[in-house]
Amino acid sequence: MKSCHAAAAVFASLFLGLTASQAAACSCGKISQKEQFSKADLVVRGRMKLVTFGVGLPLSQGDEPPPLTRGDFEIDKVLKGKLKEKTLSIYTGAGVGDCGRLEAFLSAAFYYNDDKFAVWEFALSKAEHNGQTLYFTNICEYMKAPTPRQE
Repeated sequence: MKSCHAAAAVFASLFLGLTASQAAACSCGKISQKEQFSKADLVVRGRMKLVTFGVGLPLSQGDEPPPLTRGDFEIDKVLKGKLKEKTLSIYTGAGVGDCGRLEAFLSAAFYYNDDKFAVWEFALSKAEHNGQTLYFTNICEYMKAPTPRQE
């Protein structure tokens, strides 16, 4: 029972950290992309290689918190912040009103091999969980979807 409470507490703190600053969806709609970018600690550009829906947080023991979506992201460039990794697992909500980016993750993975639609930019929040650094994004953080080049 204690592990259930611990897992729930960890998930709740991570989720609240992602959404606390903009509790209502409409409030983050008032922030421009430029402002979102400037507030971000880390912004990466690259391709989403794989999306896994319904995953728990890594290294959790006992009862798992509600499932998340994990994207395996291949980084072409770090636009803001510092990061040495070239591939990164990024977590977001699984949908149903949790402010996740499920649709963007799926679109990015679908176009992984496409020259015009594959490269995306995501701002990431960092959290520590069981001694491991995890990266998250939500709908209130900066994101730039690809636009086709004019030929």
